[in-house]
Amino acid sequence: MATRTRDLSDQVTGVATSFSTLEDYLPGTLEVYLNGVRQRRGVFFAETGVQSFTTTEAPHPGDALAAQFEVAGPGDVFIFPTVVPSGIDPGRS
Repeated sequence: MATRTRDLSDQVTGVATSFSTLEDYLPGTLEVYLNGVRQRRGVFFAETGVQSFTTTEAPHPGDALAAQFEVAGPGDVFIFPTVVPSGIDPGRS
């Protein structure tokens, strides 16, 4: 995996609450920073896709908005557990 940081300040209009990272990120890895301060998931922002998120209020013109997230790197292999009727089968990948 690789960590990416993107400056999204050019998407700040004072009205917009939907933003795009322009690159697929791994779900659950998104961190959003407003004027350098990390914002809380579920309070200030929510992931809405693998390249997008929404904020609960629009950042003001001139505010700095940045996103940091993980992306799959070359050779990364993701192993997901097999879900069986009784729950997750830890012996399978």
